[in-house]
Amino acid sequence: MAKIIITGTPGSGKTTILKSLSEFKIINMGTEMMKYAAEKVANRDSIRKQLSYSEINEIRHRIFEGFNNTTYDFLLETHTSVKAGSKYIPGFSEDELRMLKEVKAIIYIDATAGEILLRRQSDSSRERENETEEDINEQRSINIALASYFSACLNVPLYMVRNRQNRVSEASDEIRNAINEAFSRG
Repeated sequence: MAKIIITGTPGSGKTTILKSLSEFKIINMGTEMMKYAAEKVANRDSIRKQLSYSEINEIRHRIFEGFNNTTYDFLLETHTSVKAGSKYIPGFSEDELRMLKEVKAIIYIDATAGEILLRRQSDSSRERENETEEDINEQRSINIALASYFSACLNVPLYMVRNRQNRVSEASDEIRNAINEAFSRG
Protein backbone atom coordinates (compact mmCIF):
# COMPACT_ATOMS: atom_id res chain seq x y z
CA MET A 1 0.00 0.00 0.00
CA ALA A 2 2.44 2.63 -1.19
CA LYS A 3 1.40 6.26 -1.26
CA ILE A 4 2.53 9.39 -3.06
CA ILE A 5 1.54 12.86 -1.93
CA ILE A 6 0.66 15.28 -4.73
CA THR A 7 0.58 18.90 -3.66
CA GLY A 8 0.99 22.44 -4.90
CA THR A 9 -0.27 25.96 -4.45
CA PRO A 10 -4.01 26.34 -5.16
CA GLY A 11 -4.30 27.15 -8.86
CA SER A 12 -1.14 25.31 -9.88
CA GLY A 13 -3.21 22.74 -11.76
CA LYS A 14 -3.16 19.70 -9.46
CA THR A 15 -6.72 18.61 -10.14
CA THR A 16 -6.52 19.27 -13.88
CA ILE A 17 -3.33 17.23 -14.22
CA LEU A 18 -4.56 14.38 -12.03
CA LYS A 19 -7.68 13.98 -14.19
CA SER A 20 -5.35 12.77 -16.95
CA LEU A 21 -3.78 10.12 -14.68
CA SER A 22 -6.78 7.80 -14.56
CA GLU A 23 -4.60 4.70 -14.27
CA PHE A 24 -3.84 5.63 -10.64
CA LYS A 25 -6.15 5.63 -7.60
CA ILE A 26 -6.41 9.26 -6.49
CA ILE A 27 -7.77 10.38 -3.13
CA ASN A 28 -8.58 14.09 -2.81
CA MET A 29 -8.12 15.34 0.74
CA GLY A 30 -10.68 18.14 0.32
CA THR A 31 -13.32 15.65 -0.78
CA GLU A 32 -12.47 13.40 2.17
CA MET A 33 -12.72 16.38 4.56
CA MET A 34 -16.16 17.28 3.21
CA LYS A 35 -17.41 13.82 4.20
CA TYR A 36 -16.82 14.84 7.82
CA ALA A 37 -17.56 18.57 7.54
CA ALA A 38 -20.68 18.54 5.33
CA GLU A 39 -22.99 19.12 8.30
CA LYS A 40 -21.13 22.31 9.22
CA VAL A 41 -20.08 23.86 5.90
CA ALA A 42 -21.61 24.31 2.45
CA ASN A 43 -18.50 23.56 0.35
CA ARG A 44 -14.78 22.75 0.52
CA ASP A 45 -13.74 26.40 0.41
CA SER A 46 -15.76 27.07 3.56
CA ILE A 47 -13.80 24.55 5.63
CA ARG A 48 -10.90 26.95 6.23
CA LYS A 49 -13.26 29.88 6.82
CA GLN A 50 -15.90 28.37 9.08
CA LEU A 51 -14.24 25.57 11.02
CA SER A 52 -11.85 26.13 13.89
CA TYR A 53 -8.26 25.01 13.63
CA SER A 54 -8.95 22.24 16.17
CA GLU A 55 -11.97 21.01 14.15
CA ILE A 56 -9.85 20.91 10.99
CA ASN A 57 -7.10 19.01 12.85
CA GLU A 58 -9.59 16.50 14.22
CA ILE A 59 -11.05 15.81 10.77
CA ARG A 60 -7.60 15.46 9.20
CA HIS A 61 -6.44 13.11 11.95
CA ARG A 62 -9.46 10.82 11.45
CA ILE A 63 -8.82 10.73 7.70
CA PHE A 64 -5.12 9.93 8.12
CA GLU A 65 -5.97 7.14 10.58
CA GLY A 66 -8.32 5.69 7.96
CA PHE A 67 -5.57 5.67 5.34
CA ASN A 68 -3.77 2.99 7.34
CA ASN A 69 -6.59 0.57 6.59
CA THR A 70 -6.06 0.81 2.83
CA THR A 71 -4.67 -2.17 0.94
CA TYR A 72 -3.91 -0.43 -2.37
CA ASP A 73 -1.46 2.12 -3.77
CA PHE A 74 -2.82 5.64 -4.10
CA LEU A 75 -2.01 9.26 -4.78
CA LEU A 76 -3.09 11.72 -2.11
CA GLU A 77 -4.02 15.07 -3.63
CA THR A 78 -3.78 17.69 -0.92
CA HIS A 79 -2.57 21.16 -0.07
CA THR A 80 0.75 21.68 1.67
CA SER A 81 -0.92 24.62 3.40
CA VAL A 82 -4.12 26.60 3.09
CA LYS A 83 -4.18 30.36 3.53
CA ALA A 84 -6.94 31.67 5.78
CA GLY A 85 -6.69 35.45 6.09
CA SER A 86 -3.14 36.23 7.15
CA LYS A 87 -2.42 32.76 8.58
CA TYR A 88 -1.37 29.52 6.93
CA ILE A 89 -2.94 26.26 8.05
CA PRO A 90 -0.76 23.21 7.30
CA GLY A 91 -2.38 20.66 5.01
CA PHE A 92 -1.17 18.02 7.44
CA SER A 93 1.05 17.77 10.47
CA GLU A 94 4.32 15.91 10.76
CA ASP A 95 2.59 13.38 13.04
CA GLU A 96 -0.19 12.80 10.52
CA LEU A 97 2.33 12.45 7.75
CA ARG A 98 4.20 9.82 9.76
CA MET A 99 0.89 7.95 10.21
CA LEU A 100 0.96 7.27 6.47
CA LYS A 101 2.88 4.08 5.99
CA GLU A 102 5.02 3.59 2.89
CA VAL A 103 5.02 7.10 1.46
CA LYS A 104 7.28 6.84 -1.56
CA ALA A 105 7.52 10.48 -2.66
CA ILE A 106 6.08 13.96 -2.57
CA ILE A 107 5.34 15.60 -5.90
CA TYR A 108 4.97 19.37 -5.89
CA ILE A 109 3.18 20.88 -8.88
CA ASP A 110 4.30 24.45 -9.45
CA ALA A 111 3.50 27.33 -11.78
CA THR A 112 4.44 30.98 -11.89
CA ALA A 113 2.41 33.42 -9.83
CA GLY A 114 1.06 34.92 -13.05
CA GLU A 115 -0.11 31.51 -14.31
CA ILE A 116 -1.73 30.71 -10.96
CA LEU A 117 -3.47 34.09 -10.83
CA LEU A 118 -4.86 33.60 -14.34
CA ARG A 119 -6.14 30.11 -13.47
CA ARG A 120 -7.74 31.27 -10.24
CA GLN A 121 -9.49 34.14 -11.99
CA SER A 122 -10.95 31.82 -14.63
CA ASP A 123 -12.09 29.11 -12.16
CA SER A 124 -15.69 29.94 -11.28
CA SER A 125 -16.17 26.61 -9.46
CA ARG A 126 -14.16 27.76 -6.44
CA GLU A 127 -14.41 30.63 -3.95
CA ARG A 128 -11.04 32.38 -4.27
CA GLU A 129 -9.74 35.47 -2.54
CA ASN A 130 -8.71 38.46 -4.62
CA GLU A 131 -4.93 38.12 -4.38
CA THR A 132 -1.94 39.61 -6.14
CA GLU A 133 1.06 37.89 -7.70
CA GLU A 134 3.02 38.96 -4.61
CA ASP A 135 0.50 37.14 -2.36
CA ILE A 136 0.74 34.04 -4.55
CA ASN A 137 4.55 34.09 -4.50
CA GLU A 138 4.41 34.17 -0.70
CA GLN A 139 2.12 31.12 -0.76
CA ARG A 140 4.40 29.32 -3.21
CA SER A 141 7.45 29.99 -1.02
CA ILE A 142 5.75 28.71 2.12
CA ASN A 143 4.37 25.64 0.33
CA ILE A 144 7.71 24.71 -1.24
CA ALA A 145 9.44 25.11 2.12
CA LEU A 146 6.86 22.85 3.80
CA ALA A 147 7.05 20.25 1.02
CA SER A 148 10.84 20.21 1.38
CA TYR A 149 10.54 19.81 5.15
CA PHE A 150 8.04 16.95 4.86
CA SER A 151 10.23 15.27 2.24
CA ALA A 152 13.19 15.44 4.62
CA CYS A 153 11.13 14.17 7.58
CA LEU A 154 10.05 11.12 5.61
CA ASN A 155 13.36 10.69 3.81
CA VAL A 156 11.59 10.49 0.46
CA PRO A 157 12.31 12.34 -2.77
CA LEU A 158 10.59 15.61 -3.56
CA TYR A 159 9.77 15.94 -7.24
CA MET A 160 9.20 19.47 -8.54
CA VAL A 161 7.04 19.59 -11.66
CA ARG A 162 6.35 22.83 -13.48
CA ASN A 163 2.86 23.09 -14.99
CA ARG A 164 3.29 25.68 -17.72
CA GLN A 165 0.27 27.40 -19.21
CA ASN A 166 -1.38 25.31 -21.96
CA ARG A 167 1.13 22.46 -21.49
CA VAL A 168 -0.76 20.15 -19.15
CA SER A 169 0.15 17.04 -21.13
CA GLU A 170 3.88 17.71 -20.57
CA ALA A 171 3.37 18.11 -16.83
CA SER A 172 1.15 14.99 -16.77
CA ASP A 173 3.84 12.93 -18.50
CA GLU A 174 6.50 14.20 -16.09
CA ILE A 175 4.31 13.35 -13.10
CA ARG A 176 3.43 9.92 -14.51
CA ASN A 177 7.16 9.18 -14.85
CA ALA A 178 7.83 10.39 -11.30
CA ILE A 179 4.97 8.25 -9.93
CA ASN A 180 6.17 5.13 -11.71
CA GLU A 181 9.73 5.73 -10.54
CA ALA A 182 8.62 6.33 -6.95
CA PHE A 183 6.31 3.30 -6.82
CA SER A 184 9.11 1.10 -8.13
CA ARG A 185 11.48 2.20 -5.33
CA GLY A 186 12.14 -0.66 -2.98
